[in-house]
Formats: sequence, structure tokens, C-alpha cells
Amino acid sequence: MEAPVALAATVRGEVRFEGERSRISVPIGMRGDRFGVLSFARCDGAAHGAADLSLAQELGERLSLAIRNAREHMALAAALGDRERLISIAAHELRNPLCSVRFCLQTLERNGAALASPAAKMLEIMARGERKIARLIDDLLDLGRIRTGQMEMELSPFDLCDVVRDVSALMEAQTVDIGSSLNLELDGPVVGCWDRARLDQVVSNLLANAFKYGQGRPVIVRAGVDRQREVGWLAVVDQGLGIERELQEGIFEPFKRGTSIGHREGLGLGLFIVRGIVEQLGGAVRVDSRPGVGSTFVVELPLQVSH
Repeated sequence: MEAPVALAATVRGEVRFEGERSRISVPIGMRGDRFGVLSFARCDGAAHGAADLSLAQELGERLSLAIRNAREHMALAAALGDRERLISIAAHELRNPLCSVRFCLQTLERNGAALASPAAKMLEIMARGERKIARLIDDLLDLGRIRTGQMEMELSPFDLCDVVRDVSALMEAQTVDIGSSLNLELDGPVVGCWDRARLDQVVSNLLANAFKYGQGRPVIVRAGVDRQREVGWLAVVDQGLGIERELQEGIFEPFKRGTSIGHREGLGLGLFIVRGIVEQLGGAVRVDSRPGVGSTFVVELPLQVSH
């Protein structure tokens, strides 16, 4: 009944008649935030009524809301993408000077015997700080890889119990420093086709978490195979602070923690990375925890990863 340019000038809902034809037009969006016009026409001699106009207006309002939501979602996605790229670039850029620092520290450590005691102590502090920064950079890079689906897996058969023993041996000094102990209850072998380096990361993060929140009490690591379901499982048990029920789901999200009491070291990415690795291997991770009693983190992995 009208050209599109005429319909576009519609500013409020209206019904028009021309012979046996009738037409409803309603704006999509309000003045200053207009997206278009919704129009219905019929030529069967039956005129549109008030109920038709009311329905068209509701549809116009819903369309307007949907378009706003879509635009906001696109803007948010673009902002998040920019943030992920910034984090990745910053982490990569930090690696270059850190490599130079590491080279200098290694050179000094090789000549450590000739250093005076205060200098040797300072060298030890610097080396510890360098390792901490390197871990933070690796965590930031893994954050980006997981969120963008670019974390690659190199699959090969191995025994999960061997990974637990290797990680435990490396972390033995940490248990002495905090007055804790680490007990292994391994019902192995637990042989599966996984990424060994990434599972080393999973075990390391879970143990570091257990020591951090375990209040110096013994930590237990268990592993075994569920032959009925063809999955290998790993459980890390601490007897520390525990996690409130309402916080348990959020601890696997980035930058979240299960407690607000101290322990602010790190970025809060450890459990997020654990979940990302485990899920990419086709498995699942969960926590069973009670405040003041402790936490048990359980990882289950299919013995054969399918791609």
C-alpha cells in the first residue's frame, strides 16, 4: 500500500485501510533507537482490528529487545576477544626478557660456590621469583588456549601412577616447608592414552591447591581404574579449610577461589586449567568438600581419548 520509504517514517502503531485491503505498521524500537518497521497487510476484505494491532506492537517490542541483546552480545564478544589477544600478547612479550633473566640466573648459579653467603641467598630468592613469574605467564597463555579452543594434545600411552610419583617427588620439598606430608595410595598401573605433560600439569595444580589450603595437614593422592566404565581416576584429598557449597561450582572458573581467607597468591587459574585439560581429554573433574573438614578433587578420564 506504501513504498518502503513511506513505511520507514512510521513512528507509532497504526492501521490503514484502502478498499478491501488493510495494513498494520508498528515501529521496531523507539525514537533515537530505531531499527525498522514491522508491517502486515491483508487483501481478503477482512480488516485488521485492535487485537491485531496489539499483537503487532508486542512483536515489534520483542524484535527491538532481541536486536539490542544481539548488538550488546556482539560488542561484549569483541571486547572479550580483544582482552584475550591482549593477555596472549602480553604473556608472549614477557617471556622474552624472562628468558634473559633465567639465563643470567643459571650462569650465576653455576658459579654459586664463589659467591658470599648473602649473595647466594639473594640469588636463591631471585631464582624463586623467576620461576613464579614463569608459572604465571604459562597460566595466562593456557587461559587463552582453553578459551579459544587452541590447546593441543599430544597423546601417547603411559601410566598415570608414574606421573603422580614424578610430581610428588618434585613437590617433596614443598611439603617439608609447610610441615605437611604426602601419602600415595596408588592402585596401578592406570594406563591410558593421554597427554603426559598436560596430566603432569593437572596433578601439579591439584597438589599445589591441596598444600595451599590444607593447613599443613597430610595430603593423600589416590589413583585407580574403573574397569566397568573403562576410566582411570585420580583423587587428591586434603584435610584443610574446605569450600562452602555455594562457592564450589565457581572455583573452576578463572580468577575465582574457594575461600576469601588469605591465600591470595597466584591468579586463581589453576582449577580452571585443570578442568580445561581434563574436559579436552574427554573426562570430568568434580569436588566434594565441607568447610573445616577438607576437600577431595576427583578426576575421571576415559582410558582411550576419542577425537
